[in-house]
Amino acid sequence: MSKYISIFFLFLIVSVLLFFIFGSVFIGGGNPAEEAVYTFGIIIVLLLSFVISQICYLIDLINKKR
Repeated sequence: MSKYISIFFLFLIVSVLLFFIFGSVFIGGGNPAEEAVYTFGIIIVLLLSFVISQICYLIDLINKKR
């Protein structure tokens, strides 16, 4: 189980870093909607990281049954 937790945090950290790097490049300053974009973006990154770790778990589970 620790393998999948580490996969989750790895994807989460990399995704958040890339989100902030590309977000600062593409989004200019002073827009009040910028905070909303960052908030929803982080929520999406968190959920997609969870989905990726669950897919890895299911792939390993299917491979063990064969």
